Amino acid sequence: MAYIESFLLYVAIVIFVFVVLFGGAVLLYMLIVQTKLFYSVGGITWEKEKKYFLKIVKNRFFKMGVVVYFMAWTLFYINQSFEYYGKERAYPRAKAYAIVANTVWFWHSMMVNVALNRGWGEYTRLVSPGNVLDRKIQKVQTYLLNKMYRYIPGEDGERDYWYYRYKQYYIAQIRYLPDSIHQPSEKIIRIMDDMHKTSHALYDKPFRDKVLDKERYLPIAQMSYYLVSNEGYFTPFERVSYLERLFKFMDNKELFKKSIAYNRLLNNVYLKMKEDKEVAKEFEEHPYIKSLFYAALAEILEDNIVYDAHNGEDFCKSEKIRRLAEVIQDFYAWIFKDRHSSFHRMGERKKRQALWLYDVAINFSYHLSRYVCRIPYRYKDEKYLPEYRNKKELFDSAVTYEDFAKFTNTEKLLDNINNQNKER
Repeated sequence: MAYIESFLLYVAIVIFVFVVLFGGAVLLYMLIVQTKLFYSVGGITWEKEKKYFLKIVKNRFFKMGVVVYFMAWTLFYINQSFEYYGKERAYPRAKAYAIVANTVWFWHSMMVNVALNRGWGEYTRLVSPGNVLDRKIQKVQTYLLNKMYRYIPGEDGERDYWYYRYKQYYIAQIRYLPDSIHQPSEKIIRIMDDMHKTSHALYDKPFRDKVLDKERYLPIAQMSYYLVSNEGYFTPFERVSYLERLFKFMDNKELFKKSIAYNRLLNNVYLKMKEDKEVAKEFEEHPYIKSLFYAALAEILEDNIVYDAHNGEDFCKSEKIRRLAEVIQDFYAWIFKDRHSSFHRMGERKKRQALWLYDVAINFSYHLSRYVCRIPYRYKDEKYLPEYRNKKELFDSAVTYEDFAKFTNTEKLLDNINNQNKER
C-alpha cells in the first residue's frame, strides 16, 4: 500500500509542478497576446484567443518540452528507486515516501540556489523559515516525514537524517538570521537548539541503513558553520554587537555548556574523518562542506580556548590549542599543498568562498597557536595567512588580540602579542 500511495503522490506533485511551470508560461504568453490584440483592429475576441492558444499547444517545441519534462521525472523516479531499494538499504517503504519528498526538496533547493547565486536577498527571504512559501513547503514535507516515520524505529538515526534533509538543510544553506541581528530572537534560538539536537542524534544513534551510516557526518558538517558562527545568538541581550554577545555567551557557564558539548562532537567527527577512509572519501566528494567543517571546527576550538583563558586556565598547555594548530595545518594543506585535493575540483565561486572561510577561521587562531603558545607547525616556511588579508585589523566577526586580552584579563598576553606584531 505504501508503494502505491507514494507513487500516486509522486505523480500528483510532478503534474502540479508541470501545471505551475507550463501553465504559468502559457498564461504569460497569452497576456502578451492579449496586449497585442487589444491594440489591433477588432480588439480581443474569443476566436482570436483560442487561435493563439491552440497555436501554442500544437507548437512542436511546446510538445517536446512536455515530453522531456515527464521523461526526466520518470528517469528520476527509476534512478531513485535503484538507489533506495538496494541491498545495503533499510526501510524500503519509508524510502518510497523519501522519493516523493526528494522531489519537493529538489524544487525548494533550486529556488534557494537561484536566489543565492543571483544575490537576490529579498527572494531568499521568501523561502526563509516561517514565511508564506516556506510554510506551504514545510506542510508537505511534514506530511511526508510523518509517513516515513511509520516505518523507521525511533531509535534509528535515519529519522534524524531525513529531518535534517527536509527541515534544516536549506536553513544552513541560506545561513538564516532574524531580520534584526542585534535583538533577541526566540526563532533563531529554537532553530539552533533543534540543529544541535539533530547533530548529536546523527552522531550517537545507530543506523541500520549502511549507506546513510557513512553519510551521517556530512549533515553534521553542513550545519556546523551555521551553528558555530552564530553561537552568540543564544544570548538574548540588549542591542549590542555580535562580539559582545559572544563574550556574554561565554560569561554564562550554563549556556556555554552547549558550545563545550558541540566542540566535543565536532572533534569526534574530525577524528572520524582522519581515521575512517570511507568517511574521508565522503568529505572529499563534498569539498565545500569540508571547507565549512574545517572553518567551524577552528572557530569553535578558538571560542573554547577563549573561554578557558577567561576562567584562568593555562590554555597553551591544553589539548585544544594543539588540535587547533592541527586543524589549521590540515585546512592549509588541503587548499595550498595538495594539488590533487577536492578543493581544486570546485568552481571558482566555491573556491573563493572556501578561501574566505579559511581566512576567517585562522586569522586569530593561527597567531594564538603559533606565536603566543609556540605550537610547532609542519610547514615552517609557508605563509599561512593569505596576502589579500587586511593586515591592520581582523574581520569584525573575529576575535581580535586586544579583545582576547581584555576579556581574559591577561595584560601580559597583550604585551606578548604586541611584541610579536612588532617583530613581524
